[in-house]
Amino acid sequence: MTVDARGSVGTLIRTRRAVRKFKSGLVPDADVTEVLEAARWAPSPANRQPARFIWVKSASAKRELQELARESKELSAYWDPIFRPDGPSGLVNDLETPEVIAVIADPTKSLTNVHADNGFEWAAAMSIYAMWLRAYSLGYGAVFVQHWITEKAKRLLNVPLTWTFLGTFTFGHAAEAPTTDRLPLDQLVYVDRFPGRPRP
Repeated sequence: MTVDARGSVGTLIRTRRAVRKFKSGLVPDADVTEVLEAARWAPSPANRQPARFIWVKSASAKRELQELARESKELSAYWDPIFRPDGPSGLVNDLETPEVIAVIADPTKSLTNVHADNGFEWAAAMSIYAMWLRAYSLGYGAVFVQHWITEKAKRLLNVPLTWTFLGTFTFGHAAEAPTTDRLPLDQLVYVDRFPGRPRP
């Protein structure tokens, strides 16, 4: 499905879906660059730009990530049956057919907040969403894969231990057209404060 990038941003947001099955087909380097440009222009605290991106191009590196993705699901399935092969989240994401962008973030490029200093992570998350919308606007299916044994993924991609590995953004030619829905706004949005009686 090709979405007119000049059309409504709201339409892009409402019709974007997580695509986990891909078919083979060329994704031009120019399109990958466009998706990475979207990540580059995503917002970050004080414009510190903590996110970095590894474009995984070699077939051998993709195969290693594919095996690690399988191992990660198997490990989680030991504790939670949802990740077993017959479970609702048992599908091992395809890391070989689509384009693969690993998303990492440098904790030192963040602000010192009173409470939690995790601005580097949400900045990277914003870049992931920007890539997702841009890829979809170019007609590609996509999904963000965050199910990893992170230290092993870091080792495969030579990521510094102190950095955060958020996961991989994968996009390409969709082999499925998933449908889903969202909760209505009246179940999500409150006015002025959270509902319920304030505590004395």
